[in-house]
Amino acid sequence: MKGLALEYPVLIFIVIVVVIVAIGIIKHFSEQVDFSDGMDFPPNPQYLCAQLNNTEINFEDFQDVLYGFLKGKCNDFFGTTNEGININDIKSIVKIIDKSVKVVQTSECTMPNVNTHTVYVNFTGIEREGNIYLKRKEIDNSDVLICGV
Repeated sequence: MKGLALEYPVLIFIVIVVVIVAIGIIKHFSEQVDFSDGMDFPPNPQYLCAQLNNTEINFEDFQDVLYGFLKGKCNDFFGTTNEGININDIKSIVKIIDKSVKVVQTSECTMPNVNTHTVYVNFTGIEREGNIYLKRKEIDNSDVLICGV
């Protein structure tokens, strides 16, 4: 009888340990999976920014350029969009690239004095064939300014 009384608590303890280990293994492998919504970013965004500067860009090119700015590889960019871009598009792109970056709408096209690793946008939407200007300071975690010219 004494052997049976200890058998169930030991069995429950072993099951709990196995479940905890299994959850740890699943969590470890799930953290290594990349869920980037299928967006492929350029391997060399600095070169891409230089190539696309002062040209007409589409929405995918804009995503790649914004990626370069958020990763600190691009500092100045001017282009003409052949598709409309609005602030919600920018928010969704930024969320995919870096969830810690905030997007703030501003009324001026000037860089703030203090860097908070934020994207400042001074428009609600750019129509087709609108000009767009992106700027960042040459420091780590700089703010990004996006102006619709």
